[in-house]
Amino acid sequence: MERKQLTDEEVVAAHLAGGVATEHFRQTLNALVEEATAVDALEFLARGAMTVIINRLNQKPEKKTDLQLFHLELMQALALSRPRASADSKTDYALVTERIVELIAQNAQAHQDQAKSKVSADVLEDLRQEMLNLIQRWTLAVRGARQGYQTRQYALELALSVNGSFRHHYGCDATEVVKALSAVIDVCEDRITAHMEDMRSWMMLKHSGKGMLEAFIRNLEPDEQAEISSRAAMVQHDREQLFALLWNINEHRWMTLFKFSYLDLVATAPIEQRYSIIDVLSQLSLDFGDVTEANLQHLHLDNPVQRKPLIRLDGNNFFCAGPQILGVHLAEIVENLCGTGDNLKRAAEKARADWLEGRLSATVRQFLPHADVHEQVKWSDNGGITTWESDLVAIIDKTVLIFEAKSAKISAPARRGALRSLKAALNDLIVAPSEQSLRLKQYILGASGSVSFISRQGSLILQANEVRDVIRVNIVHDAVGPLSSHWPQLKHAGFVPENADIAPTMSVFDLETLFELVPRELERCHYLSRRAELERNAIYTADELDLLALYSRTRFNIGEDEFDGRHHPWYGLSGSLTYVPDENRRVRLSAMSAITTEFWAKLLDALEDRMPEGWTRFGHRLLNVHVSHQKQIEKSVKEGMKKTRKRSDLFFHSEFTFGTRDKMQTISVAVGAEVPPWQFALNLVTCAESARSQGDQGDVLVLYWFMPRTSEPYDFIGLVKQRQAQAPYPQLNFAGTSSLG
Repeated sequence: MERKQLTDEEVVAAHLAGGVATEHFRQTLNALVEEATAVDALEFLARGAMTVIINRLNQKPEKKTDLQLFHLELMQALALSRPRASADSKTDYALVTERIVELIAQNAQAHQDQAKSKVSADVLEDLRQEMLNLIQRWTLAVRGARQGYQTRQYALELALSVNGSFRHHYGCDATEVVKALSAVIDVCEDRITAHMEDMRSWMMLKHSGKGMLEAFIRNLEPDEQAEISSRAAMVQHDREQLFALLWNINEHRWMTLFKFSYLDLVATAPIEQRYSIIDVLSQLSLDFGDVTEANLQHLHLDNPVQRKPLIRLDGNNFFCAGPQILGVHLAEIVENLCGTGDNLKRAAEKARADWLEGRLSATVRQFLPHADVHEQVKWSDNGGITTWESDLVAIIDKTVLIFEAKSAKISAPARRGALRSLKAALNDLIVAPSEQSLRLKQYILGASGSVSFISRQGSLILQANEVRDVIRVNIVHDAVGPLSSHWPQLKHAGFVPENADIAPTMSVFDLETLFELVPRELERCHYLSRRAELERNAIYTADELDLLALYSRTRFNIGEDEFDGRHHPWYGLSGSLTYVPDENRRVRLSAMSAITTEFWAKLLDALEDRMPEGWTRFGHRLLNVHVSHQKQIEKSVKEGMKKTRKRSDLFFHSEFTFGTRDKMQTISVAVGAEVPPWQFALNLVTCAESARSQGDQGDVLVLYWFMPRTSEPYDFIGLVKQRQAQAPYPQLNFAGTSSLG
């Protein structure tokens, strides 16, 4: 898409708008500080935390006006910019929260619009600024780089790897700190669960004022029961007023759910480490007034609450505004603690790199169980003068997957859009590993016969002429967000070399999540292969979980949208992925599978179960078929079976060509009696020649059913070249034990 150069008048107008935005940012920031510090911060934050939790439990579609986690983070930082205000029973906290959410939206928009002051008539400079703004907009939202269980696993395993250096620096084990922080999350969630159950017990009795009051005070101390009963006596005959009174008392209880004692948290830790752990927790706490004016100016891009999520109340107690903030940032908090001291920093960087490679290997081995997986694959294309190495290579059927793992961190300046830092990060994490995997891909596809490699597992010999697809993936530790969908713009803006062949890039956590949510091994290979094609063909904005949500709906069968040159705003589709209860993880992500007919699902299941030679290629073709075409093909199969059921001499076939003008494929349906091999081969050629009348796609996927029927969902599957009718016979791939006679 060609960009238009702005006129002088348009540049002036943009600069004026940027100036207005700067002033609006200042005004709304001042208003936010006044609102957030005029009320008791703990009452205010406790209500905010509970509102976020209740919204999540209701699982209703999010609205822009809903209180969300990033609002809560900003609210906490704003509240900590001044001394704590006194509590006032007359405060309408719901109204205060509503005003703050609206102000945050205005302030965030003004923060983004300030970039209009940098607009120029230079098209390239404007594109560069647009990419920097994209990074900043991505940083604004708290999407969570990992699922909760992934964050905990990584934080604990990193801590275990650096325990020695951490103990030398802080006087306690890193694992004990992680356990203490995890306990905050768990205790908080258990308290909230118990409180929600208690709320349900009395709220379900709204039709009975007496029953509602009795349920409310049932588990309270006698003095508190008497005090509430006395207050309720004045409104006991008006159920609505009674409910409002009890709800108000209930809200005042919320603050206690988020209060903790340092000593209680470390009660199970080794005695000699307890006070050192408390010292570390204290370093992760902020006092009222600790958030400075400089912090507020950069709050949207660098919120100190993310690194220090606890609020210090006194020397013995602290407040944590809900478990969500701590849960999202637990791993980064541990990494930040490990950034102090050269020895500890080096130990953490090595542990981070080792962990990434180990997690990648474990993920690929678990979810591609039929792949031959090799790590640290070394090879040479010039007789050993130069030796190259790839982090992980997996061979599954005729498909080779090359994974390059890079553990470098995306620096805070890069996330904020600093030009040099961003270019360096993109080169280290994306450009260099893409060059590395491309080199190996070209070596494999350019070879004939066998090629040899040395890996951690020993010798690897690959028959290069049998390889039909090479898939490249960059695996990083920190998500790169929607950047991965903007390579053409990044190239034009000079962030990435113009001639770079960029491989898809995703975090190891996203890889694990998509492998877990995509149900079949065939589909996991298909996702990665189509992911590269989509990135090359389509224009869109999305991160990996957005693309996973799109695949869960469509299997990337999006028709002309892939090639039409229009921009597709898929960013946010991941909102359709829902969290469901999980016995081991508390909650986990869940996704609906793409709509598939029962007939087609049985074909895919049988293909994956039987794994004939070429099964990944065949599966790729089947997964590219939209459900509407699945129904057409099933109808044709039934028609063929009906016609041939009593006619053993009849051979039925029908061809279907579908796709877009830039990506067509043909499937042939064949039904007939079992025949000798020579006749079967001629039947396949007949299918291929008939397919040519619908356009020469190079080859045709033939699905064959024998009559009378066998117990298999299909009896033969294979690719037949449309311009190749060679003797003696095409390569045959049968399911089950059927014979050609």
